[in-house]
Amino acid sequence: MILAGTDIISISRFDDKKLANKSFLDRCFTPAEQEYCLAKAKPAQHFAARFAGKEAVVKALSGLDINMDYRDIEILKRKNGRPYIVFHTRDEKILRIAERCDISLSHSESDATAFAVIDLRD
Repeated sequence: MILAGTDIISISRFDDKKLANKSFLDRCFTPAEQEYCLAKAKPAQHFAARFAGKEAVVKALSGLDINMDYRDIEILKRKNGRPYIVFHTRDEKILRIAERCDISLSHSESDATAFAVIDLRD
């Protein structure tokens, strides 16, 4: 079985006021994600891409009747720049799924998009 999820979001939703809202950032993003995005020249683009990524993962997981909070889905980058997913849970089933989850993030000046695929085939 292959599950997929996608999302697109307007970068304008991550304006300076929202990025200054520490409560919002803490509710949706891990400290590592916040550090990464805030270090960028245009942090809103990177926050929006990660938010879209989390939503895409949630949509893909919904095919397995799994619900997760955004904070429990972390999107990090490998040394080569490719993003990957880390699930913060003790559920062994979900942790095994993380190894089979792939994600792609992209953004333009106005929008961010993400596509998540979970390949459960043996």
